[in-house]
Order: sequence, then structure tokens, then C-alpha cells
Amino acid sequence: MNRKKQKRDVRIKKARRKAVICGVCVAAAAFLVIIFINSMLRRTLEQYEPDIIIDGVFIGDTDVSGMTAEEAEAAVGADTEQISGELIIFDLGDGREARATLKELGLSVKELDKIIGQAVDYGKKGSRVEAYKILKASEKGEQKRFPIQYQVTEESVGEVLLSRIDGLLNSPQNAALTQQDGVSAVIGDEPGEALNLKETAAELNEFLGEGWKKEGGRVQAVLDQVQADITEEDLQEITDVLGTYSTNYGTSSEARKKNVESGAGHIDGILIRPGEEISVNELLSPYTPENGYENAPSYAGNEVVESMGGGICQVSTTLYNALLYAEIEITERHEHSMMVGYVDPSRDAAIAEGLKDLKFRNNLENPIYIEGTAADGTLTFNIYGKESRVSGRTVEYESETVEMVEPDETDYIAVDESIGTMYTESEGKQGRSARLWKVVTENGEEISRDIINDSYYLATDRKVAVGTASEDAAETEKMKAAIETQDLEKIEKAMAEIAESRAQADEEQQGEL
Repeated sequence: MNRKKQKRDVRIKKARRKAVICGVCVAAAAFLVIIFINSMLRRTLEQYEPDIIIDGVFIGDTDVSGMTAEEAEAAVGADTEQISGELIIFDLGDGREARATLKELGLSVKELDKIIGQAVDYGKKGSRVEAYKILKASEKGEQKRFPIQYQVTEESVGEVLLSRIDGLLNSPQNAALTQQDGVSAVIGDEPGEALNLKETAAELNEFLGEGWKKEGGRVQAVLDQVQADITEEDLQEITDVLGTYSTNYGTSSEARKKNVESGAGHIDGILIRPGEEISVNELLSPYTPENGYENAPSYAGNEVVESMGGGICQVSTTLYNALLYAEIEITERHEHSMMVGYVDPSRDAAIAEGLKDLKFRNNLENPIYIEGTAADGTLTFNIYGKESRVSGRTVEYESETVEMVEPDETDYIAVDESIGTMYTESEGKQGRSARLWKVVTENGEEISRDIINDSYYLATDRKVAVGTASEDAAETEKMKAAIETQDLEKIEKAMAEIAESRAQADEEQQGEL
């Protein structure tokens, strides 16, 4: 019995040993197979450059086989360029249209860098087995297409759409105040339109989405309603004319008339809240042809010169007087360098960009509204608000000349007339010191008299024209040199010497005859 058991145990041990040996052999064989396969996969993968896209790869419709990332980007960009000339028509409604090419709108491929990265890594990253399958399929001519999505952005469409569409939109119309038969009347406001760039870009991207045939087409522009800055409700409590003033510009040149009328238009229709300060220079500028101005005479020191917007000071002056009658607080005002002809001394208000301004602050408890009109040679400003002054109270302004200033110099000016000519071209103008008084009466009785401003106006010099024309250049130069000294004795001496020299020449010529 024991012998049989021993034999059986021996057989079991041998079988176990044989199984272990077989298992080891199988494992070794499997390990060798794995090593072989990995070696084969590695050798296959090593045949392909990591930065070069394998054959058969497309990004959208662009074949990028054998390209680097930079080359693939250029190739896709070139294909995108070919379709970027397609025209998009933006429909604004009511038959209004705006047009732009996809290139102008900034057509691009969404997340192109990411897609190119996937194309470069295709067949080289992840599982070696999967990579091997991909590479072998590529060698057999199998294709892989990475889909793309064309897009625009809000930033890329913004400039071109705003420039093409803004002029087609209905602008909001502010409510306005005017005078009808001596009574203040409100003209209602009207809403306008504004382009919604974000939603319009989204509409275009939807058009460019899946199924797009790379052709132009129509896209609905998205418009928002825009309320007017000044609504009828804003003007409901503005019922009274607080101050009004008019000046005449009918005898001005056409250029100056245009400047006055343009300036009135820039100020017309503004609403000023309580406590708000206004710069008239900011309302009127820039003084450019695009803003409605031309070259016209204006003051520079004690001279009249041509400047862009010449005559605009009549606008600020007329407004200044209307504000005075409305008793609006003036925070900055300057007189002209010389007297003007359209208002009395000290009633003017000069402006010069960067130098002089007219500023005022609404010191009332309610808003005020300014209406400016310029037509048929008459410029008028009306200041509307809610009257809070007591009944029977009136305000007047008196201009007082404190001192006259006589011209104290004579300017000698060279003119292209014969030497010996001298005449007064201008007698000059008096300057003066002036003062403006505010006189308040109640029920016909004066209750106050206050100084509003003191102003000083330069005198203009007397101008005398002196001839310099001669066939002899030396004579002309001699006269010009004498005129430059601005010394009458030297000018007269030069004229006398030239006359004497000419007389001697005539005598010598007669003697020779």
C-alpha cells in the first residue's frame, strides 16, 4: 500500500514539475512574442517622423499629407483664402442691405491649432497597436479627415459691419422744445436702431456651420431698439422760456454764415441736468470741414485773420446773453481782444480752442433745455426750464464804457504801388474798458445792481500804405528796408533820396541829348 502511494506521489510531483516547466516555457514564449511585436511596432513607428503628418490625412478638404504643422496651417489658410471672396448680404429689413466679403469679415477656421496638433499626432500617439493599425492603413491608402468649422468673431466683423451698416440705421430722434404761437411745445421723441454685433456674428456663424456649401448668401442682421437721449417725458416739466437773445449775422460772408449756422446746430437740442456744467467749446469743436466749418475772418490779437470756424464767437456770445437772462450760472467767460459789432461792450463771449471757453452750470433745481436757431440772418437761443422766479421780477443788463483807449501807434505797410505813394488805409479803432451791470427790478422798482464782468478791448493801430513798386529793384529794396524800421522820418527820407536820384538821372539824360 505504501509503495503504491509513493509511486503515486512521484507521478504527481513529476506532473506538477512538467506543468511548471510548460508554464514557464509558454510564458517565455509569450514574453518573446511581446518583445518581438513591440520591437516590430517600434521599428514601424520609428520609420515616421514625429513632426510630419502621415499620408491620407485631410483637414477639412485640405490634403495635409507629409506636411509639418506650419505647412498644414499655410495650406488650410490658402484654401480658406480661396473661399473668402464669397459675398455675404446682411438683411436689415425694409429693403435695406449691407454687403461684405468673408475676407473682410475675418473668416477663419475655429480651433485650427488644435486640429493641426491632432493631425500631426495621428498614428503616433496613444496605444502602439492602434498607432500601428493607423500607419498600416495609411500605407494602404486609407484616408482620415479631421472636420473643421469656419467662423467669424465679434471682433473681426465689428469694424466693417459698423462702417457698412451704421449709415443705413434709423437714428433715434430726441424730443425737442420749440415755440409755437408764443407757447412752448414739445415735439415727441422717436426710438432708433443699433446693430447687435454679438448676435449678428452668431447668425453668420450659424450660416457658416454644418452643411455650408462654401458659397455666399444672405444673413439676417440683428438690430436692437435704441431710445433717444432726450425723451418726451424728460421735457414734461420744462414749460417756460427762462431767457432768450438774438443777434444778426445777415451781412456776413457766406463762409461765416455757414459757421454761425453750423455752430447753432451743434448746441441746439441739449438737455442740462441740475448741477451739470457745460463747455461750449466742447459742444462746437472740432473746427474742421467735416464738422461743418469753413475759413472765415476772426480776431487774433489786434488783427483780423482767416481761421477755420471764424465767426463762431457770435454763437457763444448770443448763447451767453440768453443764459444771462435765464440767470444761469456762468463759470467761465472771456471778452474778445477787440470790439465786436453785434453786441454792446462786455456782452460778448469769445472762444478759442485751448485758450478761451464759455462754460456754464445749471444752478436750478430742474433741467434746462437749449433751443438754437439760425435762419434768414438771425441767430436766436432760447433757454427753457421751469419758471421759479417771483411774478413781476425782471432782469436787464446795461453796458457801461469806463474808459476809451485811443490808438497810439501807426503801422506802415508796404504795398505794390509806385514809390512816392502814401495814404491812410485805416484810421484805426478806439479800444475801451467796459463793464456789464445786472439790474433787477420787482414791480418796476430797482432792487439790485451788480457787476457781471469787466472787459478790456485793444485799440487798433492806424495803418498807412507806402508804395514800393519800381522797375529798379534797388529802389524797391531801399523802400522796403525803410518801411521795416517803422520810422516815418526814414521812410520819407528814402522816398526823397529816390526822387532826387531819379531827377539827377533825368538831368544827365537831358544833357546828353
